[in-house]
Formats: sequence, C-alpha cells, structure tokens
Amino acid sequence: MLIHTRCPIDGTDDADVEIYPANFDAEQVTPEVFSARRMPDRTHYRMVRNARTGCLRANPILDNDTILSLYGLSKVTEESVASLAAETYGRYLPKALALVPDKRGAMEIGCGHGAFLPRLLDAGFRRVVGIEPSADALEKAEPRVRSHIVRQPLQRGAFDPESFSLVCGFQVLDHLTDPNEVLEAAHEILVPGGVMYWICHDVGSWLARILGERCPMIDIEHVVLYDRKTISRLFARNRFETVEVFGVRNAYPLDYWAHLAPLPGALKRLLRSLLKAGGAGRWQLAANFGNMGIIARK
Repeated sequence: MLIHTRCPIDGTDDADVEIYPANFDAEQVTPEVFSARRMPDRTHYRMVRNARTGCLRANPILDNDTILSLYGLSKVTEESVASLAAETYGRYLPKALALVPDKRGAMEIGCGHGAFLPRLLDAGFRRVVGIEPSADALEKAEPRVRSHIVRQPLQRGAFDPESFSLVCGFQVLDHLTDPNEVLEAAHEILVPGGVMYWICHDVGSWLARILGERCPMIDIEHVVLYDRKTISRLFARNRFETVEVFGVRNAYPLDYWAHLAPLPGALKRLLRSLLKAGGAGRWQLAANFGNMGIIARK
C-alpha cells in the first residue's frame, strides 16, 4: 500500500512540485532492495520538492509497516565497506564527544551489525545501545557488541527520559518515514545539553546537482533528502540547536566507488572486473561525493 506524505519541516503538501516521476513496480520491491549498500539500480518513488522549505521527499511511499518488514528481512552486504564507513564516522566523533555533558549513555540508530559501536564503548560511555531492525545484522554482529543491539524502533517511551548523552545515526536519516517522530524520541531520551551526531546524504552537493535523477541518492530507500539548510531546519523543528553542519570525506576502495557510480550495468561490471584484475580496485580514495554531518544540541 502506498501512503501520502507531507514535508517533515512544515507539515504541508500544498507547495509540492514534482521533480522526478516514480519508476518502480511495488510488487517487485523485495528485502534485497532494502539491503544496505546494494548495487544502485536507479529505482525510486515519485520525488517532490516543497517550494517553501526546499525539502526533497518521496510522495507517495510504501506504508511504514511494509518498510519495517523489508528492513527486518534485509541482509548485511559489503561488510568490509561497513567497517571503512565506521572509520569515517569515528574520525568525526571527537566533534560530538567534545560537547557531551557526561558519559551516561550513547545510542546509534540504524547500527547495522555494530561496526561503529566499539567506538562508543571505547569512548567510555556507561551504556551503549544500537537500534537495528535487520535480523541478519544482529546475527553477524561481533560478540562484543551483539548484546548491545536491540531490534526495536526508537519511539517515544521506549527508553527512560534523559538517559543518554549522545544519539547518533549514519546514513539513516534519509530512510526515516517519519523523521520528526524519531528526532522527538531522541530529544526525550537525551539529557539536557545532550548531543546529536548524524551523517547523511547532501542533496545540495555539487555531485547531486550535476547528476540529477542519475545520482545514487535518488533511490527507493530514501524517502527524504536534505541539504545543509533543510537538515538544520528539521533539527530546529525538533528543539535542537545546530552547532555545526560539515562536509564528510569517505575513504573507500576504488572498486566500491565504481559500485556506486551511475553507469550502465554492463559498463559498471566491466570497470569493476578491470579494477579487480589489475589490483587497483583495492586502492583507497578519500573524497566527499555528497555526504554531510550535523552536530546539534538539546
């Protein structure tokens, strides 16, 4: 079932302008389509932009129960890449740690198989929780972090108020069907002065503007896409003060960058086979191809 959406920043739909028409068949949507870091296939919902807020979102979308079920059945892929991504998120973590009022608790929303959680444990938080719907991710988690992962969504009342000092999420904000519900729940569990540290796609980046509909960000998993202005407005709506919005450089092997490239399937397979055959596919390239981070405070 497809459901209607409204702009998460102002709650309206009367200023929507269609940017891209839908190009997917709902009956062909499977858990594999909702697996992290799958091969981009350029399928997406109808995408609209709110002319008042500038926010780009999907409308209509699959109902929330269906989406949660698909994520629950999805598989963890490219595990080595997830570890490299965790290194990137760890590189910017000191920005958040410098602001936390204490170390009573830290939460990661959408933690996958827990590649980032050891950094929160090593930072000295007394309680570390990872939120993750995928059963496969929990099964593949290392023993050190498996007991810290819970398969339940973050909703108001799910955890004690003012019991965490840091809440973070990486490449998950774009996937939330109701980002305000999640950010409001995060506000509830954060202590006064608690910190939000999130990383997501930047639809206002030079790459997204150049590629348009061919950009990997335009994907059926992404229901809302933000730029540096709209992400700050979203957090402000949920009573957070933005401290900093910054660009994020990811370091991935050339083979994975080729995996993400907006190329025809045959050409992409040829390029990846050539990179692997020559050994160049293992070379790492650090660049910002359209990601941003936000540090905000309750």
